Amino acid sequence: MSNQRNAPTRRHALQLLLATPLIGLSMPRAAQASIDEARTLLSQGRAVVYFRHGATTWSGIDSIDWPRERQRLLSDLGIAQSERIGAAFRAQNLLVGEVIASPFARCRDMAEIAFGRVDERMELLGLLSDRQGRADRVAYLRSKLSEPTTGGNRIIVAHRSNIAEVAGVSLGEGDAVVLRPNGEGWDTLAELSPNDW
Repeated sequence: MSNQRNAPTRRHALQLLLATPLIGLSMPRAAQASIDEARTLLSQGRAVVYFRHGATTWSGIDSIDWPRERQRLLSDLGIAQSERIGAAFRAQNLLVGEVIASPFARCRDMAEIAFGRVDERMELLGLLSDRQGRADRVAYLRSKLSEPTTGGNRIIVAHRSNIAEVAGVSLGEGDAVVLRPNGEGWDTLAELSPNDW
């Protein structure tokens, strides 16, 4: 069974992850412990960061079989969110290892814009997009959240349905959750909105 615990809300900005102790003193002790651990893990490249794709041009369910121009794509805001996140990782020298994303254009585009590279994985296809293979996709995400990282923080860009099913976290467009993998499960440390970076 996964060793998970609830985290501070996404309102706990990455700014707070890197903030002065004075700001941290006003936070509940449990929240500060999670923020401190998230800061340490990110700086050491040992975190898993799951992003829901950035803001899109429309809402609803599309199909991976549709050509790119018919899919939900990143809006101008979604592109700006992706650029901001990538700039924050570079400015703070946060190590980036594996970068994987759903093959939907909005996910792979966010990863490419923010991190300059991406490995598309059908296993990250949204759970609402195709019911076939759903159990396998759930198992794949569980393994990626649990496996310790090598060579930097593991970045995953996919859909709300996947992380909600596997980790009980509901993310808005562009939101992220920072997790500490332990080989058998993970601890959920912090949720961040795009503006928090």
